[in-house]
Amino acid sequence: MPAPTPAPSCAAARPAASCGTRAARTGDVDEQAALLDGWNQSYAQLSAGRFEGRIEEAWLDGVHLFVESTSRRLMQRGVLDADRLAIGLPLQAGEGPAVFCGASDWGQGDAARYCGFSGADGFEYFTPEGLAMAGLELSRDELLALATPDEQDRIDRVAARAGLHLAAPGSVAGLRDFMQGAFALLRSRPGLLDHAAVRSQLRQAALSNALEALVHAGDDDVAGPAPQRAWQLVEGARALVQQEPETPLTVAQLCLSLGVSRRTLQSSFQQVLGMAPAAFLRAVRLAGARRALRSAATVTEAAAQWGFWHFSHFAQDFRRMYGELPSQAWRRLHGPRH
Repeated sequence: MPAPTPAPSCAAARPAASCGTRAARTGDVDEQAALLDGWNQSYAQLSAGRFEGRIEEAWLDGVHLFVESTSRRLMQRGVLDADRLAIGLPLQAGEGPAVFCGASDWGQGDAARYCGFSGADGFEYFTPEGLAMAGLELSRDELLALATPDEQDRIDRVAARAGLHLAAPGSVAGLRDFMQGAFALLRSRPGLLDHAAVRSQLRQAALSNALEALVHAGDDDVAGPAPQRAWQLVEGARALVQQEPETPLTVAQLCLSLGVSRRTLQSSFQQVLGMAPAAFLRAVRLAGARRALRSAATVTEAAAQWGFWHFSHFAQDFRRMYGELPSQAWRRLHGPRH
């Protein structure tokens, strides 16, 4: 069987330092199971045929991102260190049943489910054939530090029970888009994580998207804040954004800085501006990327500077906002080449 072959990257294997990428292929299930360091995994092949597996990984100062592809049905088992929490979601569902810790309902539409587990209780996953799975492994304490008290309770509940968990509407789609976009970017620019600013932005985006998936606000109706309080919160959020205009903030950071829950901030923005705080932050980032096009060498450079990692979605959002593609704006701003 062929041994895993590392791809060129900022680090060819799991780095002792804080950043790195790796890509490897293998034709053996045991070798595949061993690729994720620290997961203590064992795989058993359940369907007949030659096995083919692949994994792509990125380490961002303690945040571990990966995409794993497996060709055959497997029984996967593994455990993590006590202070680590993992989130997984399918990028390609594959053929046949998928059962994670006894549950097989992945949800429908925008309200979706993700699989999560933490610590030595571990997980057991019966996978379908042809599965491609995205995963994030993070520090549970760091996520708790970014969350409000009610959100901390939800994170603790997810960490306490391995299984499928309900996510806030659209948050799983956002996490999936982030993972796909991040790895597409890292494939096209292998040395990108050598740049501290880009690494920091990508890391922050990973934490923010993970928090969005982990925290589910529930379906009960709660009265919003009084109009004056709502205005104060929106003004406070705007001031925080303007303090560091080139450092994209997240909804989680705004909630933490303003000392309010995600639901309260959401209600305030809807009352005052008629839009969600995430949409407001996206508009601010789009405006920053549009300005950056004037001096950026490429559209990709301008987009990454403002934290856009899924470039097809960036192009769609840019055209929806400004009536032209970012590539058209870049050519218009830079003039014809000579």
